[in-house]
Amino acid sequence: MKVFLVRHGRTDWNDLGLWQGNCDVPLNQAGFEEARRTAQRLSKQNVQILYSSPLSRAYQTASVIGEILKVPVVVDERLRECEISLWNGLTMQETLQRFQREYQLWSTDPLAQIDGVESLQSVQNRVVQFLDDLLQRPFESVAVVSHALSLRALICWVLRLPLTEFRNFRLDNASMSLIEFEDRVRLVYLNDTCHLDQKLL
Repeated sequence: MKVFLVRHGRTDWNDLGLWQGNCDVPLNQAGFEEARRTAQRLSKQNVQILYSSPLSRAYQTASVIGEILKVPVVVDERLRECEISLWNGLTMQETLQRFQREYQLWSTDPLAQIDGVESLQSVQNRVVQFLDDLLQRPFESVAVVSHALSLRALICWVLRLPLTEFRNFRLDNASMSLIEFEDRVRLVYLNDTCHLDQKLL
């Protein structure tokens, strides 16, 4: 099975560098264009079904792709973004100014229990459970639309990296990463954005 991991398209909050977490921020115009370009790239991959986070920015991305590819979109709650309500709507600089202790604890201890912030281990547990269930299904090619933290937690698991390494690689908006399963799950490529090379609106 091939599983294409797609981060949602851009939002106004992405452009402003704000944490979004489970705030339901929609795509902006550029984000919809990124979704269309992602669909064009996936059109050659025989994708049979799309799975999406329930949050608008992911579901809108998946819906554009599904409409172009003419494949169904299935929402799965396990693909939602990490709950980070403590610093939603803040920039990283503001987060470190106001919640440096909490952020350092969260980003260095996957089991950290902080009010208003889901632990990284909790995020990884649910996305890995989703992947385990997916690999039991009779598909050859699947696309999954989710979020930066959730997808990085999943990729850490695939690569057997400690969760604290999640900051050592990036996932851009509308990027594609590919994992495949034969005798084992492995990463084929990471954060590919060649389909976005032309300047967006």
